[in-house]
Parts: sequence; C-alpha cells; structure tokens
Amino acid sequence: MLTFERQSLGGYLIALVGAAAVTALYRLVLVGVNSTTVALSLLLVVLGVASAYGLGPSILGSVAGMLCFNFFFLPPVGTLTIQDPQNWIALLAFLATAVIASQLSAKARARARDAERKREEVWRLYELSRAIIATPDSETAMSSTARQVVEVFGFEYCAVFVPDIEGGLQRVALASDISFTPAQSELTKTYLEGEIGETPVEGHDYTATYAPLKVGVRSIGVMALAPSTIERATIEAVAGLVALALERARFLRELSYTTALKQSDELKSALLASVSHDLRTPLTSIRAAVDSLLQEEIEWDKTALREFHIIISEEVERLTRLVQNLLEMARIEAGELKLSREWGSVSEIFSNVLERAAPAIRNHIIKVDLDEDMPLVKLDSRLIAEALTNLIENSAKYSPPGTELLLKAKVEADKLTISVKDRGEGIAPDEQDRIFDKFYRSARRDGQNKEGTGMGLAIARGIIQAHGGRIWVESAPGRGATFSFMIPVELKRGAKTIAIAEEH
Repeated sequence: MLTFERQSLGGYLIALVGAAAVTALYRLVLVGVNSTTVALSLLLVVLGVASAYGLGPSILGSVAGMLCFNFFFLPPVGTLTIQDPQNWIALLAFLATAVIASQLSAKARARARDAERKREEVWRLYELSRAIIATPDSETAMSSTARQVVEVFGFEYCAVFVPDIEGGLQRVALASDISFTPAQSELTKTYLEGEIGETPVEGHDYTATYAPLKVGVRSIGVMALAPSTIERATIEAVAGLVALALERARFLRELSYTTALKQSDELKSALLASVSHDLRTPLTSIRAAVDSLLQEEIEWDKTALREFHIIISEEVERLTRLVQNLLEMARIEAGELKLSREWGSVSEIFSNVLERAAPAIRNHIIKVDLDEDMPLVKLDSRLIAEALTNLIENSAKYSPPGTELLLKAKVEADKLTISVKDRGEGIAPDEQDRIFDKFYRSARRDGQNKEGTGMGLAIARGIIQAHGGRIWVESAPGRGATFSFMIPVELKRGAKTIAIAEEH
C-alpha cells in the first residue's frame, strides 16, 4: 500500500512539474511563440502523465496547464482575468480536450494492464497444466499439484480434500507456508453447494477461498486456498485444473491396478502352460515305468528293473528340480531370497553342479577351465550352484549332443567370474536382453521350441543380483553362446583345488 501511495504522489508531482516546465520553456527560452503551440505542448504533458500515471494526475495536470496557459499566455498576461470571449472558448476547449484525452489514455492504460494481467494468468494456468501432465505417477500427483498451485499463483496455503468412506472430507494434498486449518463446515458447504466461497481467517487480515472441484456437474472434492489474491474466474480455472489432476490420479491408480491384474493373469497363464508340460512329461514317464513294473505276466530281468528304477529316479529328480525352481522364483519375486555367505571352493561348486546336471549333460563333452591355485571365496554356495546348474542345463538343452560345454572360472580384483560356453545355434541379438525374463524361451531356427518353463535363467539372474553381481550372454547366431556372471567376493588364498573329471 505504501508503494502505491508514493507512485500516486509522484504522478501528481510530475503533472505539476510538467506544466511548470512547459510554461518556463515558452516564457524564458522560446519567447514569442503563439498560444496554440503552448496549448498543444501542455496537452502533450497531460497525455504523457495520463499514460504513465493514470487519470487523477492527468486531471491535475489539465487544471494546472489551464491556469498556466491563462496566467502567462492569454491577455491580459499576469492575471487570471479573461477579457476576450474567444479566449474563454480556447481555454475551455483546452481543458475539455485535456480531460477527455486523459480519460481515454487512462482507459487504454487500464486495458493494457488488464490484458497483461490476464496474459500472466493464462501463462500461470499453462504452467500448472504442464506440471500436472508431467507428474508421472498417482502417488505424488496431488501433492505435486498443490505445490505447483502455491508456487505458480503465489498462495501461501493450498490443500485438496476428497470424500472419505465415512461421509466427511479428508485431506489428500497440502502445500503450506502458514499455520491455517480450514473450517470443516465451509469445506462441507462448498462440496455440497458447488459454489466458491470466502471466509475471513481468524487472527489475520486476509480471507480464505474454498473452491469446489468439479468434473462436469459432479463435485469430486474441495480446494482450500489462502490468502485470496486472484480473481474468482481464475480461481475457477485453477479448480478445474486441480479437478482434472484428481481425476488423472484416479485413472492412473486404476490403470496401474488393471495392468497389474493383466500381468498377473498373463504370468499365471504362462506358468500354467510351462509347468503343465514339464509336469506331464516326467509323470508320463514315471507312470509308464510303474505300469510296466506292475505287469504280473511279465517277469523283468535285473537289467530291465534297473532301467525302470533309473527312469523313475531321474524323473522324480526332474520334478524336484521343477518344484525347487518354482519355490526359488517365488522367493525372488517376494524379495525373500536370503543369502548365507560362507567360505567355499569353486571346484566343489563345479563338482556339485556337474553331479546335479548329469542327466541333462550326459550326451555332451564337459571341459573345465579352473586354476589350481583358485582361492576360497565367500558366497552362498547353494544358490550359486543353483544358478550355475540352470545355466549349464540351458546350454545343454540348446546345443547338439556330442558337442562341448566349457565351464570356466577366474578371480580378478576380488570379483569371481564364471562362464558356461556352448556350441549351439547361438542367440539372436534382439533376444539377448529378453533371454533372462521369466517364462521366455528362445525360439530355434527350425521353429521347434525346446521344453522347459523358462524360469531357469530368470532364477539365475535373481540369485546373481542378490549377490550384488550381474549376468549376461555373449552370442552370435550359429556360433554358440557364452553365459557369464560376475559377483564381488571375499577371497582366502592358499586353498587347495579339487580335481574335477572333465569327461561326461
């Protein structure tokens, strides 16, 4: 308020100084000019004051100019007496022209100021709408919107309220620099009546505004603002944008929920499709072996009985591995994979893996590249063996019988790297990022998909990531594939490596 008063007083002072300056110019410097030139010069001063300072200072300038014009330039000079009636007409014409011009100039100035204010409000509304659209998720949408309203429009308080299950209004977003609690009665009234309301804030010299948030004619909430500093129409526009943000947040939540349900259904379908086949195959083999053993009319020799027992044992082991994979994947998905790091030997892990994967790799040539002075490493041996078993079984599945599988391990700078290299068809570049996804199975070039759940590589990735490492594949079509993983480990030097049989 004080700045406004100083500006107004300055305008009045400028009006007086301008009239005096023109008078002095033509009385002391440019002596002898005609009265018309003086009148036009004084009129220019009035127009300038009206454009810069508004109507009040320009009216004062008009009166001051008229008096100066009469006293210094109209005969008899030096008095305010007017003898010639024509001078009365000239003087009144000057005053009328100055006043009308002042009004027109002041109106133009007011329109320009109003246009600038509206332009600024449109820009602020645009900034708010852009911020709403840029909010990426439903969790932070309303808090971000309230904060943007405060920052963009200069409020000190903005809160958003929505109906709760008990019939009241609960706050879902707040951005505040002041201590203020909206009246529940005003919130309810605004929500039910759907009209903007204002109430004084107790203990302060400003008012709070309550604006309904509407979608069409339906109220979906209330926005409280303080202090009230913008026009009602702008508040309605802001409330409309906040209502859209509220609806957008709801749509995002519903979309997220719907997407999660869809993904869950897709995973269930993929799991059932994969598991049903992998369950059916071993169960069929077990049933065939058991049915054969139960045929009383046939007397099986020891060799046949042993074959049946081997079939049953291998298929039961296959079922056990399937169940273990399902449980392991469930633990990984739930974030419940717990590591039990202990000192262990890489050679022992290799031996364990080759024993567990024996049925899958029995038709392959196994080569092992392992330094004799390989140190002990601190890791979860069971889980690393599980990951490596899945890798070697996958390589055996996708490489021709009789080809070589190379297991290699090395330690560099407290990091253990283990790889499995096969001589199969290889993996296309566009599949190498997807190969570790759940239920994904690489397609063969002959169009025949291999059996399996598509969980093995996903489990391996989960185990390696739980160790703080990474897993990747290097391959080119027709040149085989090398699956590798690297994990950080503690080392203990001086351990003795156990020899591993290479031929299987």
